[in-house]
Amino acid sequence: MHEGQVDVRAPALQAAIARQFPRLAGEGVVPVPSAGTVIAPFRVGDSLLARVPLVPDESPAFVDRVRAEGRHARHLAENVDVSVPQLVAIGAPFEGYAGAWSLWTWLAGRSLDRVLDASPADVDLGLLAADLGALLSSIRAVPVEHATWNGNGRGGVPLADSDWVRTSIERSRHLIDPSAATRVWEESLTAPPHAGAPVAIHGDPMPGNLLVTERRLSGLIDVSLPVVGDPAADLQPAWVIFDEPERTAFRSAMGLDDSAWQRGRGWAFEMAIGGLHYYEHTNPVFFRTARRTLDRLLACADPPPAGL
Repeated sequence: MHEGQVDVRAPALQAAIARQFPRLAGEGVVPVPSAGTVIAPFRVGDSLLARVPLVPDESPAFVDRVRAEGRHARHLAENVDVSVPQLVAIGAPFEGYAGAWSLWTWLAGRSLDRVLDASPADVDLGLLAADLGALLSSIRAVPVEHATWNGNGRGGVPLADSDWVRTSIERSRHLIDPSAATRVWEESLTAPPHAGAPVAIHGDPMPGNLLVTERRLSGLIDVSLPVVGDPAADLQPAWVIFDEPERTAFRSAMGLDDSAWQRGRGWAFEMAIGGLHYYEHTNPVFFRTARRTLDRLLACADPPPAGL
């Protein structure tokens, strides 16, 4: 999928774990099916998960980032009502893989993107709308010291036009109506900006980052750096996950205004239009997620002006 991507094999990782963490020698290492675009996950024994970046990086800055993600995961776990994995250790490069990687606690459950793609009846979407809205609202309520836009994640900077989005529309014209797509994007850009100080947000509430157990939301996975920015970015699930009436239920649970809703469409569009062409031939689950998202967004689009 990415330039520099490395395909890590479970036996090589298992050998590295045994050398670097002898207490884990003999533990099984099994790839976890994932449509993730950054990390290759492997289950280690019964209680751990190895997160191996698809593109290796052994720089001190990357290791510092993983430590920061671990601190953020601890902070999240203290403030939300679902399970959050915790950082256990950071691994060093090994034969065939020239980057750092990490071990986290294992969370039981099924990845929501896999559930929605293969068996959507296995999740109660009405309860999910309420649960997810409550979760994202609880993150938004976390106090942020010296709140400033921090540039992390989607929403860490104000929504704005970009060459990437415009180019992605053109590259996807064999898959969508480019004129309708352009209207959706341009309409979102007319929304009033976020008023007041930026707030704590998730920034990437994609189905692949959510776990479900017994048809209910149960966990957050792939915790990244903290994101401080536009709460409208956390409205993406309205179109990534939900149809009506669950979309309206999610909107109500989020408690954001009409301007945020309009920007939220833009954040969802930006994610989906970029992923549609980029992952068309390499990540079928993400591609189908992007396609469904765009179908929903375009179905809600205003018609073109008369005479066009």
